Amino acid sequence: MAITDSMIKIADWLNGTVCPKYKFKVPPEGKIQDGDRRQILAPMDDKYQYQEVNPYAFVLFLPTKDKIPPPKRPNMPSVCVQLVSGFDDLLKSSREMTINLACSCWNPGIHIQDIYFPKDRRPKEMPHFEPAYTGWMDAWNFVDGILIKLEAINNIEHIQIVKDTPITFGCYKEQDNIPDFYPYWFAWVQFKVRSGFYRNNEIEKYL
Repeated sequence: MAITDSMIKIADWLNGTVCPKYKFKVPPEGKIQDGDRRQILAPMDDKYQYQEVNPYAFVLFLPTKDKIPPPKRPNMPSVCVQLVSGFDDLLKSSREMTINLACSCWNPGIHIQDIYFPKDRRPKEMPHFEPAYTGWMDAWNFVDGILIKLEAINNIEHIQIVKDTPITFGCYKEQDNIPDFYPYWFAWVQFKVRSGFYRNNEIEKYL
C-alpha cells in the first residue's frame, strides 16, 4: 500500500470513528461584535458565545485558516496524522511506519455557557468568565478516546496496527519542559502500522 494511501486511510478512520464523538471549543476568527452595544468582544468577555465543533483529522500538515480546502473546517480542534519514520522489508514485501497523531484544542477557561443552571434556579447575579488552565483536559480526553479505539482494533482497513510494540503518548516538550501555549493545548499519540506493498520494476520502463 502506498504511503499516501495509508496516511489518508488513518485520517479517514479518525474522522469516521473518533472525531464525531467529541466537541470542543473553536478559537474565534477575527473580531466578534456585541449586537447590543456594538462593541468588540474578546473570548474572555462574559457575553462571548463560543462555538463547538467536532475535531477534524488533517494529514501531515495542519493548514492555516486561509489554506484549508473546502468544505472549510476550523484547523482547531484537530488531530494531524504525521509520518515519523518507516522502512520496507524487501524479503517479506512488508512496510512498517511509525505514525504520530498531534492533537490540539483551544480553551481559555470557564465561560458562562459551561455552567449548567437547573430550571428556575438561574441566579440574579450571573457568574463571570473565569480564566483557567483546565483546558488541558480537553486534549487529554481526546487522546483517551483515540487510545480506546486504537487498542480495541487490529486493523484500519488493510493497515495492521502493530501490537507487539507499545502505543505511546505524551506532551510536547522544549528542553525537557512542557511549554505553556495557553489557551492552546497539545498532546500526541504514537503507534506503528504494518502493510504489504508490491513493486513491479517493469513499470519503471514506461515512466
